[in-house]
Amino acid sequence: MDLWIIRRIINKGDNVEAWTTREVKQEGDFVRPDKGRRIKVRIRLMVEHLSFDSELGRLKIRGIITGTSDESVSKGVHHSIEVTPSTEIVLLREITPEQSRMISRSSSYKSFVIISLDSREAGIGILKGLSFSYLGTIRSEISGKLFRQDYSKHMNQYISNITETVLGIINKNPNSEIILLGPGQTKNLLANKLREVTKQLQLIEGFDVTGEDGARLAVNDVRLKSILKGTEYEYAQSILEEAKVRLAKNDTRIAIGFSTCEIAVNARAVESLLLADELFRKVSEEKIVQLANDAEKLGAKVILVDSSTLLGIQIGRMGGAVAILRYHVGSG
Repeated sequence: MDLWIIRRIINKGDNVEAWTTREVKQEGDFVRPDKGRRIKVRIRLMVEHLSFDSELGRLKIRGIITGTSDESVSKGVHHSIEVTPSTEIVLLREITPEQSRMISRSSSYKSFVIISLDSREAGIGILKGLSFSYLGTIRSEISGKLFRQDYSKHMNQYISNITETVLGIINKNPNSEIILLGPGQTKNLLANKLREVTKQLQLIEGFDVTGEDGARLAVNDVRLKSILKGTEYEYAQSILEEAKVRLAKNDTRIAIGFSTCEIAVNARAVESLLLADELFRKVSEEKIVQLANDAEKLGAKVILVDSSTLLGIQIGRMGGAVAILRYHVGSG
């Protein structure tokens, strides 16, 4: 699940359960008093503090241990759990209808493996929900001085290396769609190889940038719009485009910046709210969570976009918060 959604759902005072590691002191006549060992233990934690770090992709939960699966771990002491997207965590209370809708949306996020390549290099990244991760570059070692048989050998190895990497990615992210783009015919060779193992593959023509730059730029390329249609990312793109149109037309049904968006939320005027992780450098985390949750309760759709994408960077440059309004809200 999206860590931002988890951060918005868990509150101070809640009880959560998760597997973690904890150092316990060893006892014995010949054991150093400062010597301990780390054990894996399932604990119940009463939450005292939460900290969301979008850059590192983790959520830190700190609180007091109220229950444990191992008697050597004491109750009543403080402990921290670092939650990543793969962490299993249980919230020990009923969730609200709004929170249930947030979870459902997050669970339906689709992944897109984006490969921008030519005969010399392939940049590979993955767009999952509203975050883009660059996974690395694979090079072919092909030069213009190779004999035909050597060229063929290097090309086959290059295609095999990319295929092996992609298979590893889709094994961890089932039902991912693969998008191939870049100049020349190399992408067609790769497509033929990948079609042996998956049918969820799209080729994009007319895209000339390869490697890491190509993979990152492709996410916002107009040619990917139809492929991304219906995703959270495409929705966020459409909201930002609408905001720019309204700005150009001096349409006042828009709010830009945290304070202005907060006023609009309190006035029940917000239809859609985009937040960028840049906002966490300017506004307290508690205030951002409160704004997002208040907007959601009043019927707005709220999306956090991180700076791993051009979309997130653009929202960050617009104050970190952009809202489309149902009606104009006066400045007071």
